[in-house]
Amino acid sequence: MSPRARVRRLALAAVLSLVAVPGTLTPAAAAEEVSRQVTVRSFDGTGIVTYFFRAPGLAAGERRPVVMLGHGWAGRAETDPAGGTLASLLGAGYNVVTWNARGFGSGGEANVDDPRVEGRDAQAIIDWIARQPEVRLDRAGDPRLGMAGGSYGGGIQLVTAGLDRRVDAIAPTIAFNSLLNSLYPDQIFRSGWGLLLCSGGLQSGNRLSWQVTKGCVTGMASGTVPKDVADWFGAHGPDYLVKRITAPTLLLQGTVDTLFPLREAIANYRTLAANGVPVKMVWFCGGHGVCSTKPGPADHVTNATLAWFDKYLRNKPVDTGAAFEYIDQNGVYRTAPSYPPKRQGTLRATGSGSMAFSRADALQYLDDGGQDGGPGGLPLPAVAAQPAAKAVNVHLPAPAGSGQAVGTPQVALRYRGLAAKSRTFLFAQLVDRETGVVIGNQATPIPVVLDGRPRTVTRTIEAVSWAVDRGSDIDLQIVPITGLFDYQRAAGAVTLTADVTVPLATGQAAPR
Repeated sequence: MSPRARVRRLALAAVLSLVAVPGTLTPAAAAEEVSRQVTVRSFDGTGIVTYFFRAPGLAAGERRPVVMLGHGWAGRAETDPAGGTLASLLGAGYNVVTWNARGFGSGGEANVDDPRVEGRDAQAIIDWIARQPEVRLDRAGDPRLGMAGGSYGGGIQLVTAGLDRRVDAIAPTIAFNSLLNSLYPDQIFRSGWGLLLCSGGLQSGNRLSWQVTKGCVTGMASGTVPKDVADWFGAHGPDYLVKRITAPTLLLQGTVDTLFPLREAIANYRTLAANGVPVKMVWFCGGHGVCSTKPGPADHVTNATLAWFDKYLRNKPVDTGAAFEYIDQNGVYRTAPSYPPKRQGTLRATGSGSMAFSRADALQYLDDGGQDGGPGGLPLPAVAAQPAAKAVNVHLPAPAGSGQAVGTPQVALRYRGLAAKSRTFLFAQLVDRETGVVIGNQATPIPVVLDGRPRTVTRTIEAVSWAVDRGSDIDLQIVPITGLFDYQRAAGAVTLTADVTVPLATGQAAPR
């Protein structure tokens, strides 16, 4: 099989597995079992294919709340009432509405959860829902309505709730705060997932807006995105829309999500909490990536979602638990009253070293190297950072006792170097030497200027959730390349000193 054909195969496999979260199953297409199917006309006349599933056991004349369930990027609506998240919601007694997003089985082109497009599509569906006889209304035209779904189906919840006060509760899973910061942090293209999302977006008759296509082509070719495309993605938010949300919000984010990392949920949580909105954040082992540690109870995310809806859609006296829950590598959930949890101390270290690098460092990621193991058979380095042989290593001293490294570490570099292309990137990752894994599978880009002058740069790196004790053996690695982002386009050498701080927290074991 040619490399190009292999990329296409892997890309499709990845897109089909994008929104796998604990407690859900892959939906099967079973249109004949749908209660009813309609085409809802959106603001511009585009038809949005929509499915309505009646709550089981609904008595004549009875009305119940409804949950809109969105699908992932390049996917289709769930239509099998016996499987997936659809089955969980129906089993809990809710009416459920699913739909094919614009460009993905419906008319028009995908505009990536644009409030001006997909946001208005969702509002048109709510208008239609309000006319359905099975749906409980708070007032005329205003259904008692929640929203669920992951990834693309999580982002649309934040967009819609920011646009429309008729949304009463949301549970976005592995969603984002800023598409621009997720896909193009510090102006470097997230090429691992970027390639897969771009390729998958063009499969199965899908249609993408020209801005998406342009961003894909230029991002993969140059590692950068043109200003007009960057501005277009920036206008999608949903960061500025989250400020408008009043609906109680359950944020479910993956500790090993290398497309929409934990920082995306943290930003949403902080905004909502500051505005007094009822909000809870759960970190689970999953998302866009590979959970290579113990995943914890399989039904944890589903149970948290159903409890949230029971409380805020049905007004049941349900205990939804602490405002922050997080899982460690041992599959243990802990809780804290809020995020960030109370500090127990910090792990600090300083180390120095030198390394040379070039474009040839990318060769290790172009060869399979026996590293299949990502979603759908993907090469693992494209979605999960790997320990590096070429690195400046800074060893973190183990704590005096047991605790949890929870939150956002910080790295400061003092460096000097020379490179043919002076503006480039290094990457920071935390490696657990005992297990041989990069914590959270995350690598964070750090922009550097290698022009021979002494310089400094400070960055927070991706958030972590990792149990530590006296036997912990953790290194900070500063590396010249990672499979998660655009390859190293410079050739040169750098000498650096790195200071790293990792927060430690106190937390209680979550009730089972």
